[in-house]
Amino acid sequence: MIVKLLARVILPLSAAVLATCADAPRLLLPRIAVDSVMLERMTGAEASIVVTLNLSNPNAREIAVDAIDANVTVEDVPVGSATLKAPVRLPPNGEATAILQARAGLAVVLRLAADIAQRAQEQKGSGQATRVRYAVSGTATLEGGLPIPFSRSGEFRIGAAGAPAQ
Repeated sequence: MIVKLLARVILPLSAAVLATCADAPRLLLPRIAVDSVMLERMTGAEASIVVTLNLSNPNAREIAVDAIDANVTVEDVPVGSATLKAPVRLPPNGEATAILQARAGLAVVLRLAADIAQRAQEQKGSGQATRVRYAVSGTATLEGGLPIPFSRSGEFRIGAAGAPAQ
């Protein structure tokens, strides 16, 4: 009797579930781009670097980005790691912005100050703001634990407020 019940109820239900899964559209990975990197402030004891990411969702359904962790270097000096403070929800076929912040202590500030001063000296007389090299690499984690790596290197300007990464 139990075997007949299994054959009549469970097997057709299992087949229906498998068919539904087979028809489900495949999740396309969101695009993660480093939009800008900016030295927010540098005091005698601390430096703060802000990384702005642009997240694009190519899917027809909302996606949640649970975490983003990135390592930031400036002028080849490891500044520290930057993390997402709260999950970001990407609307269907839409975009969102994520702001990460890395903070560096005194030892890193001293090294950065020396390297940036040297870079400014090299660029002296150009008539432009000092261009400083950066690198950002990390992983965004979608709900369910799917990791998406990203990285970018480039330059930002010191002396031009809010200058975008190039």
